[in-house]
Amino acid sequence: MTASEMNITHNSESAATTQRHIVLIPGFMCDASLWQDVLGGLQQLGTVSFADLNQGSDIDAMAERIIASLPHSCVLIGFSLGGYVARRIAAKAPQRVSHLVLLNTSARATSAEEIARNQQQIKMLKVFPYKGQTITALKRALHPARSDNALLLQHLQTMSLTLGADIFMQQLSIVRQDGHADCAQIFCPVLVVASREDQMRRLQEAEDIVAALPDPTFRIIDDCGHMSPLEQPEILLEYLRDFLIRTS
Repeated sequence: MTASEMNITHNSESAATTQRHIVLIPGFMCDASLWQDVLGGLQQLGTVSFADLNQGSDIDAMAERIIASLPHSCVLIGFSLGGYVARRIAAKAPQRVSHLVLLNTSARATSAEEIARNQQQIKMLKVFPYKGQTITALKRALHPARSDNALLLQHLQTMSLTLGADIFMQQLSIVRQDGHADCAQIFCPVLVVASREDQMRRLQEAEDIVAALPDPTFRIIDDCGHMSPLEQPEILLEYLRDFLIRTS
């Protein structure tokens, strides 16, 4: 590559960064602090804004609410439950999504067993005060080697307590429909990131999404549980940066 070609490449990427809007959608009982360890790197790639899942009785309602506030075109990044919503947004409003990133998520429907378990938790909350998620649930979100990491556990619990009982019940009430058919209708570049040791989303679930997409890039993070933005932020940023530069 000549010096002039290198300068053109640098200028093109600088222009793309200036124009790029990145919208972040968190997961179940997560707030904007989920992104704290990747935020600085993302801000070097574009203008970053935060969406939330604090309203809406189903995935479609959440998607419509976020679509109403999206920029004209954006890079949409959804984590876990946010991945369900981001995928639905890309299918419903493809002109608003230039790139889609799905982190530690799935397209499978909620099972009958999960619905029953969630309804039981909601019933219990009508009797007992909300004290955040159980320590068992929090530990399951992390790589087994980090399941006793006090800082990570405290961060997860703080997000749960900050959002509170009403949002916990609202998000727990959501019944997710199978979304693999949506994937076939998403034609923008898509990055799917899974974690090798995710105890909440099987690797096969990510592979099923990849198989259904027309134009996927698939990356797996080793030594990582479900909470990739908090457990392996540097590797995640590397994958995001490479994907955006390569496909812009």
